[in-house]
Amino acid sequence: MADAACNEGSRRRIVIVVLLVLLLPLQTSCQQSTTKKLYVVKEEAHDSIIYSYKHGFSGFAAMLTESQAQDIAGSINGAAELTPTTRGVDLTTPACFTASISIHYAASYLSIKPSSVHRLHTTHSQDFLGLDYTKPTGLLHDAKYGDGVIIGIIDTGIWPESASFSDDGLGPVPSKWKGTCQTGQEFSSNQCNRKIIGARWYDKHLTPKDLEGEYRSARDANSHGTHVASTAAGALVPNVSFHGLAAGYARGAAPHARLAVYKACWGQGDCSEAAVMQAIDDAIHDGVDVLSLSLGLPSSEYYTSLHAVNNGIAVVFAAGNDGPAPRTVTNASPWVISVASATMDRAFPTVITLSNSTSNFVGQSLFYDTDDKNYNWYEVYQSSCLFGTPETSNVTLAAGKIVLCNSPSSVSLISPTILPVWNILLAVNALKEAGAKGIIFAAYAFDILDAVESCGSMPCVLVDFEVAQQIKQSADENTALLVKVTAAQTWIGGEVLAPKISAFSSRGPSPLYPEFLKPDIAAPGSNILAAVKDSYKFKSGTSMACPHVSGVVALLKALHPDWSPAIIKSALVTTASNEKYGLPILADGLPQKIADPFDYGGGFINPNRLVDPGLAYDVDPKDYIALDCDSANSSCESAYKNLNLPSIAIPNLKQPTTVLRTVTNVGQADAVYKAVVQSPPGVQILVEPSILQFSLSKKKQSFKVTFSMTHKFQGGYLFGSLAWCDGGAHYVRIPIAVRPVHSSSSSFHCKHPTLWSPNTTIKHQKSKEAALESIIYSYKHAFSGFAAMLTESQAQTIAELPEVRSIKPSRVHPLHTTHSQDFLGLDYTKPTGLLHDAKYGDGIIIGIIDSGIWPESASFSDHGLSPIPSKWKGQCQAGEAFRSNQCNRKIIGARWYDKHLSAEDLKGEYRSARDAHGHGTHVASTAAGALVPNISFHGLAPGYARGIAPHARLAVYKACWGLGASCHDAGIIKAFDDAIHDGVDVLSLSIGKSGDEFFSSFHAVKNGITVIFAAGNEGPAPRTVTNALPWVITVASATIDRVFPTVITLANGSSSIVPKDNNWYEIHHSSCLISNGEKINASLASGKIVFCYSPLSVSITSPFGYVSLAVKAAKEAGAKGIIIATYGLDILDYFEKCGAMPCIFVDFDAVGQINSSGDENTTPLVKIAPARTWVGGEVLAPKISTFSSRGPSPLLPQFLKPDVAAPGSNILAAVKDSYKFQSGTSMACPHVSGVAALLKALHPDWSPAIIKSALVTTASNDRYGLPILANGLPQKIADPFDYGGGFIDPNKATDPGLAYDVDPKDYDLVVNCESANSSCESIFQNLNLPSIAIPNLTMPTTVLRTVTNVGQDDAIYKAVVQCPPGVRISVEPSVLQFKQGKKKQSFKVTFSMTHKVQGSYLFGSLAWCDGAAHYVRIPIAIRPVVSENYADL
Repeated sequence: MADAACNEGSRRRIVIVVLLVLLLPLQTSCQQSTTKKLYVVKEEAHDSIIYSYKHGFSGFAAMLTESQAQDIAGSINGAAELTPTTRGVDLTTPACFTASISIHYAASYLSIKPSSVHRLHTTHSQDFLGLDYTKPTGLLHDAKYGDGVIIGIIDTGIWPESASFSDDGLGPVPSKWKGTCQTGQEFSSNQCNRKIIGARWYDKHLTPKDLEGEYRSARDANSHGTHVASTAAGALVPNVSFHGLAAGYARGAAPHARLAVYKACWGQGDCSEAAVMQAIDDAIHDGVDVLSLSLGLPSSEYYTSLHAVNNGIAVVFAAGNDGPAPRTVTNASPWVISVASATMDRAFPTVITLSNSTSNFVGQSLFYDTDDKNYNWYEVYQSSCLFGTPETSNVTLAAGKIVLCNSPSSVSLISPTILPVWNILLAVNALKEAGAKGIIFAAYAFDILDAVESCGSMPCVLVDFEVAQQIKQSADENTALLVKVTAAQTWIGGEVLAPKISAFSSRGPSPLYPEFLKPDIAAPGSNILAAVKDSYKFKSGTSMACPHVSGVVALLKALHPDWSPAIIKSALVTTASNEKYGLPILADGLPQKIADPFDYGGGFINPNRLVDPGLAYDVDPKDYIALDCDSANSSCESAYKNLNLPSIAIPNLKQPTTVLRTVTNVGQADAVYKAVVQSPPGVQILVEPSILQFSLSKKKQSFKVTFSMTHKFQGGYLFGSLAWCDGGAHYVRIPIAVRPVHSSSSSFHCKHPTLWSPNTTIKHQKSKEAALESIIYSYKHAFSGFAAMLTESQAQTIAELPEVRSIKPSRVHPLHTTHSQDFLGLDYTKPTGLLHDAKYGDGIIIGIIDSGIWPESASFSDHGLSPIPSKWKGQCQAGEAFRSNQCNRKIIGARWYDKHLSAEDLKGEYRSARDAHGHGTHVASTAAGALVPNISFHGLAPGYARGIAPHARLAVYKACWGLGASCHDAGIIKAFDDAIHDGVDVLSLSIGKSGDEFFSSFHAVKNGITVIFAAGNEGPAPRTVTNALPWVITVASATIDRVFPTVITLANGSSSIVPKDNNWYEIHHSSCLISNGEKINASLASGKIVFCYSPLSVSITSPFGYVSLAVKAAKEAGAKGIIIATYGLDILDYFEKCGAMPCIFVDFDAVGQINSSGDENTTPLVKIAPARTWVGGEVLAPKISTFSSRGPSPLLPQFLKPDVAAPGSNILAAVKDSYKFQSGTSMACPHVSGVAALLKALHPDWSPAIIKSALVTTASNDRYGLPILANGLPQKIADPFDYGGGFIDPNKATDPGLAYDVDPKDYDLVVNCESANSSCESIFQNLNLPSIAIPNLTMPTTVLRTVTNVGQDDAIYKAVVQCPPGVRISVEPSVLQFKQGKKKQSFKVTFSMTHKVQGSYLFGSLAWCDGAAHYVRIPIAIRPVVSENYADL
């Protein structure tokens, strides 16, 4: 019937009708009555029914035309109307669709809507959970392995012949079972047994095409359902492995539980909601105890699951696989258990050996042993392997080689999940066809090894970028690099840092229900070995985590048959773990972070603890029914807030808010519990009463939790917990998530020449003398050398000369791209402080190596300045549109370097120091711009513009050219050389390139010049920081406490949702992914506000990569404005091209309000007010900018980088004759350059190392008592790889107390060091830097440091240590005493592991405190490494 309906030309599709009568048991007579009524309306409609729901609720699914559906909607309830479309479902398109349903709790109420399609989320784990099969104690034993409990699996079916479904040793089928074993294609009734006690399948909604390659039965063609079922309740099966890997017994979490199979998912895992609803309905009838559903769809919920819960069935869902982006969690209904995925303590180390190295590198793979065990050597071919992009590698060069796939900058824009799954699959197929002998993939997170399963016996190894960089550096220019790869091994145990939340695991908050904290719990979901047809294979996903919890729930149900689903959920959440071996659980992402409740809810599941939780948060099913209310209703808000869940979420804390909870004593009758509160930063929590006393007659106790803000600010979510402790075994902890909102706004927004490049003018020069005539720059002040335009042979000739130390091609470096001064505490009007005491930087010369300068800008006025400092030896080089008299007492010198450029490079440029790009002018005015009144950007950010050191002088070196502001090595090195000669005090370089370092900066530092570099704009991915040399100051970017809120008013009266046009406009929804080939439909967008909303796509791309394309497309389509939903709001200058058209960033918290503003029959209207300027402490700042590059350095991990953070987001400064916003570490760099100039003016005897030490050791890690956060996917508390020592505090830096000075000779040792040398390692770690980084802590390691007293002569300092988790630090001596003749003191810092664990970087600090004003703190980063035969990936 379904097939016929789908093939008719009458535009039929599946429609779900739900009849509800106050959730009372539904009588047959009621159903008959309803059916008669339907016949009256349309008999042929009734004939099209494919599924009938009667056990949990009353309703049906039918294949109907739109008119038939409308007739039914109007006939049963005149007020009900058919929804013509749902998101992603178009009722005007002739096709068969699948389902989504909204439940209403009013008598005789009908809902009717099209069915939508939901997708599946894609064994040592039981031992990792403590479920020891052989132990005579514990949950598994006490629950009789789950015997008697029935787990319903709604999935793709089952493969009954698998050994995992043997019923050996099981008792009879439980008497409560009322189900059936439905036969079908290759599935007979006798294939059910005492393990698989029932099977049903649902295909009435499918077409013949849907069924291609499928079994019309409960048999599993996909294998997903088989894997899930065996994970939940598979029998004990010996001698299982994947080609020898992970060998041992396979078993489910509840191996004696019974399985009821409901095949509602078909093909590649498409699950029709019509079928899923029928499966839930049947499961209620059949008598299952637990329902496990490893499926879901973003922005959709299975409300029918409530009926199962009301019937005492615990329902467990997968949380989704769209992480690590926030607000991606699915299946967030409060009555279900939503499960996140985590790793476990099993790895598959794979050794990579290089032909030219004595050390091995280690990755992970599923490369299994071949019969001959003859591991051959193969040449390495390097490639980006981005086969899904236009940057396709030349696969013909890969034949017969091992391919190193290494593209860190591209991966930084791609989810760590997407790369291993999607790009690896494309690369494997392409490279296998090309005849490659193996692949080495570099990526950030490796939770999904099954992505390389298709490699078979060809080695496909996943490595981190540190390993990839070392392999790359091992290659020699003249000889091919050879490698061999040995088969993977299995490593199990506590040395593997686990669990970690999987990168792919979806994160909270729920975009639909932010009032309910989700996910609830985490369980093993990465690289799970379980049954697939007749074999066993690895799969990863929250789909794999879900059945682990389902199995544990079955064990609990067996042990506590009287426990409600709510109590079971409470026990899971309140006993979950937040740490392992004393180390906090981490969450993989970009970057990795310490996990919070939006990653794992209560924590990682702890089965043996949850058998006795002490207290439980139970829920009366009637309270769930009360949730069926209008979310805008105040009573609804109260119902949501006070639902008795084992968690608390307050998405908008505007004023003191009280939440009610009740706990039930399920432990010892007489017990006293005390409240233990961990308040979110900046939030005060009061619990009344704070002591609960229970007795035999008093099983329940209620309490109030009141939340208030200690400081008014606008922030992201903050996390804490509330626990009830009885002083014994019970610590009943629930997670808390609070989002402070101050104000009525709930969010704001806020060619390549080389040193030997062929050139026609020198092509025929043959002698060495002729080659030397091609010199374009000569370096003589810092070191002896030159740059020349040479052929390759000429370069080779010069390289062979004995007096030549090195020769290399000149590379091209990109530029990294005013209230900030006040935010830093540099008050221009104050008669005290650094700015005043340093005379505003007068007498200090700041050299700017950049794209030039616009001399006419008011920021470069020399009004009020004294004569040019006498030490200045530079010049003002004239050129195109730049006269020598355009230098003055502010711009005291200018040089430019174009000898290396072609005519093409100079198009649109000035052959002078004049800035055609704007970048150099912006940087220079930020560092040392004069005081300029009445500055704003079209009225925004009005006030005075000024530089950090407004009286400092500027020396301009134009080494960057063209619209892209490309900066060549040759020009930059010449600029360094000239700056040393000219007498600058500070050099500011907002430039850099991943993989390159400016070693020429060393000569400037040796000459007493402080050199400041931008850290790069490739964040938030780790290992992207540039300019990581230890003698320079590397600057990260952060936000400031200024935003530009823009009010969007909705036509339904809901206003002030977020941050020139007075009219109302319709909203046109679009993904706006222009770079992917998607267009903004001009016929639909013209005259409207385009709402760019694509959360899953945004989660795998830079928040800013698509903005300019989307704006351009919207303007071309005739749109009246554009609203872009994104995760990062750091760069508003992307909207500069919008002009008068409103272009607005909103976060995803605002999306739900905008989406819900209209109803099903009307399009929402919006009006956008002009932006305002908002400055002050109510803005949560600083935060590390999303784009800011993160450590560790891939080239020099021994030196902790970046060093400090400074304002770099939305900085208003000079650009030609105007003032514009720009963002980037390029903008952060000149802030620090200006502060360095002030410090140099105040302390002219301080060396560059002391200035750097003062900045790092006095930097701030918090503001208003709140930790500094780092924007990313997801947001996290900042660590040293985000901001080094912290956010700069200029006034504190004037008097740091102690300083870590460095003798320039020590830098010489670093420059001349070969990193493979053991003595080199000692030189690196003992370099006297104001930070400590140990990238490979394999054994107790001692580091030496020396501090110089730059404060009061007589002083005593004591060591204050914050140890990284799992690392022990001892300081000798721990007390330092200074006096007039004793300015320097040395000490030793020894690091050792408290627990042997192979881990990621861990962070801590060492501070010297004098008990008064000085707290001299340096950051520490440690990476424990247990063995060379395993790497944590």
